[in-house]
Amino acid sequence: MPPSGFSQKAINGLLGFVRANYEVVAERYRDELLTEQEFLERTSDDLENQVKTVLTERFPESERLNGGVQGLTTFVVECYKDLAQEIVSGQDKHDRPVIDGKAIQKELDQIGTYLTDFKI
Repeated sequence: MPPSGFSQKAINGLLGFVRANYEVVAERYRDELLTEQEFLERTSDDLENQVKTVLTERFPESERLNGGVQGLTTFVVECYKDLAQEIVSGQDKHDRPVIDGKAIQKELDQIGTYLTDFKI
């Protein structure tokens, strides 16, 4: 049973947050010469470093708030890293194919399905 704050609206909000991040990444990937796997790995490292730097510089007194933002960042970074690993293995945990160059779009399509079908 999820914590009381994990309502349907809360879960859908988190999925919307992840979708928005993948949409931005998909747009940025269109202009890249890297493989999608390489791009995802680089993007996850860049995002993690940027957030740490910005939070430390701009909000040094907000340790708890920074921890929350870093938590969301970790969530997204791990999604990117997991997708990069799925590209390497050629499939996701449900044995669906994951193809380099089409993996980000696959995630976007699946998030859309989750938003439609997922119920607590």
